[in-house]
Amino acid sequence: MSTSSPQALKKSTANTLPLLFEIGVEEIPSNVLPDALKQLPQIAEKYFTAAGLSFSELEVYGTPRRLILYCPELSVSQETKEEVIIGPPKRAAFDAAGNATRAAEGFAKSQNTLLSEIKIENAAALGAAAKGKKGEYLVLRKTKTGEKTATLLEKILPEIIASLSFPRTMRWNETAVVFIRPIRSILALYGSNVVPFSFAGVASADRAQGHHMMSPDFFSVTDFEHYQEELSGRFVMIDPEERVRVIQSQMEALGKEKQAVLDFSDRALFEKAAFTVEYPKAICGNFEDDFLSIPKEIIITAMAEHQGYFPLRREDGELLPHFITILNIAPEDCALIQKGNERVLCARLCDARFYFDQDRLHPLSARLEDLKKVMFQEKLGSVFEKVERIKALSLFIAKKLKWDASDISDLERAAHLCKSDLVTGIVKEFTSLQGTMGCVYAALEGEDPSVSKAIEEHYLPRYAGDKLPLSRIGQILAIADKLDTIVGCFGIGLIPTGSEDPYALRRQGLGIIQILVEDAYFYDFSLGDIIKKAIQHYESHDAFYVSDLSELISSFFKLRIDFYLQHSRNIRYDLRQAVLARKLNKPRIMVECAEALSLFSKQAVFSSLITVYKRVARILPTGFKGEVDETVLIQASEKALYSKYVAVHKATVSLSAKQSYSEVLAQLATLNDPLNQFFDDVMVMDKDEKVRQNRLSLLYAVSGPFKTFGNFSKIVEGEVAS
Repeated sequence: MSTSSPQALKKSTANTLPLLFEIGVEEIPSNVLPDALKQLPQIAEKYFTAAGLSFSELEVYGTPRRLILYCPELSVSQETKEEVIIGPPKRAAFDAAGNATRAAEGFAKSQNTLLSEIKIENAAALGAAAKGKKGEYLVLRKTKTGEKTATLLEKILPEIIASLSFPRTMRWNETAVVFIRPIRSILALYGSNVVPFSFAGVASADRAQGHHMMSPDFFSVTDFEHYQEELSGRFVMIDPEERVRVIQSQMEALGKEKQAVLDFSDRALFEKAAFTVEYPKAICGNFEDDFLSIPKEIIITAMAEHQGYFPLRREDGELLPHFITILNIAPEDCALIQKGNERVLCARLCDARFYFDQDRLHPLSARLEDLKKVMFQEKLGSVFEKVERIKALSLFIAKKLKWDASDISDLERAAHLCKSDLVTGIVKEFTSLQGTMGCVYAALEGEDPSVSKAIEEHYLPRYAGDKLPLSRIGQILAIADKLDTIVGCFGIGLIPTGSEDPYALRRQGLGIIQILVEDAYFYDFSLGDIIKKAIQHYESHDAFYVSDLSELISSFFKLRIDFYLQHSRNIRYDLRQAVLARKLNKPRIMVECAEALSLFSKQAVFSSLITVYKRVARILPTGFKGEVDETVLIQASEKALYSKYVAVHKATVSLSAKQSYSEVLAQLATLNDPLNQFFDDVMVMDKDEKVRQNRLSLLYAVSGPFKTFGNFSKIVEGEVAS
């Protein structure tokens, strides 16, 4: 699998050799391995580039027991470069008789060379090296031969290993080196030669190990093709994508035998299986039909999340009493292993059935008091108190949206019950089922479907790329729950910094933005008003008081909108900043404005308009305000500009009210020619103060329609900002 980005590829020279690099380790956890494989080529690319080496596309492979980097073409040395050293001017280097002065001799001595090796050259022929110099100078040209790559790799490869980062690391020998798991072998071949170095007490070599159980012997490696062939014959598939394909093919065959429908949409489960094994072998196991009386959500979680098993379904979506598991060995008889897996799952399902039966003895509404014993956050109180805040904020939002009494009643009920499943046995055992079990139990207890659905949906989205809540009650609950957490954490100083975000506030903030932006229902939704209300709920109970908290949280949400515009809408940086300069209020409008501006930036008039607007912005004194007096307009071009402004102002007000932002920009574009003509014909800073003030007032008026859209001064005209 190739992972170098096209932007980062370096053109390979003809004089190259392949590099094969494998870090052999003990079992890397499946949740850590994907990120390690992402880091590896990025780090290698950084070091190769810094060393001045040319290289082809980097390929990365990996299994739980090896991280592999392969570069088909890596230049054999750094490029030979010519260094241009400029000495004193010719007039200072030689006297009238043409004899070398002390300046010339000193320059030669400082460069450890003879005067005869130094030339006189015109600075105009030296390009960038001249650094603005003019005339003739003493110039010494030195050829710097590049260092051999084989030598450079002796330092680069151990640095690549050391640069890999992991959430947790360990030490295992006297070297005190830290890594995700103990390093047991290092394969480092450049061409046909070993790159000699040692890391964590392990010396590099030209050998690798087969499957640690089915073919544990080491073998000599000559090149990448030989390496692949040997590992394939020794029960190792180095490509995770190949392992996924093999797993899927094997599962399809087993599913056909059981007349089952397979769901391949859970990519995470496939990747977990692929990153857990080197040589996948799918087998099918069974469990008792009686367990099917347990809600399928529990069974699936017990299988997939805790054991890595794949459930099998009937065509109607209901579960079959079978499962598939992926082994890391390929025994001739799998019966014993199958029975072992069945026993493990049976034990898990027995526990689940017990907890489920016990949970059904107490309805969700009877569990509210228990939430007083569950701490949400030490300084922010219990989950019970959080539920009360969620309820109050949800009702405030619903009333702002003018909901009817019936819907408000269902919302209040959903808010009342939304966290009650946290104290159930099933959720304590399977924490990922919070919300899901609340929905299941609410439905079993006869709650309105809109209530039970909202209890599950209010946790959405749980992670990047997750689905969003679809029901109105679920959306409002999700917004209220997430915003309560954000406001509370900001209020006590738990603000995300760098990589530290223990309460996942960035993810929750982005979730709110996605809900508000991706459903037109929230077009006119004022996030600023809801932030202030959430703050009031905390302040009314003396939880905290921070004078600028509203502004602080608004800035946080602007960053979340910026992230959304970049990653979901691919809007370039300067255009995002132009729109985000507005006051935070209605996120969907801000996103639509940014998209309209992005399309507008591709039009021919864009660069000229931005340039002339910036001229307007620069000439206006800070804080200037004024009204145009038509009687003081003298020249034809300023009269024409004012006339065009009046028409544009009227049109943009009407178009903004209709949310026609592309048409608003089209109207602003009509100011381009009148503005440029104005600056060609008119002296703004006229000697007559009254004329000068009126012309500044005209420019102030013209800038108005731009400012309502964003801060156009932040836009890079004539360039493509990343």
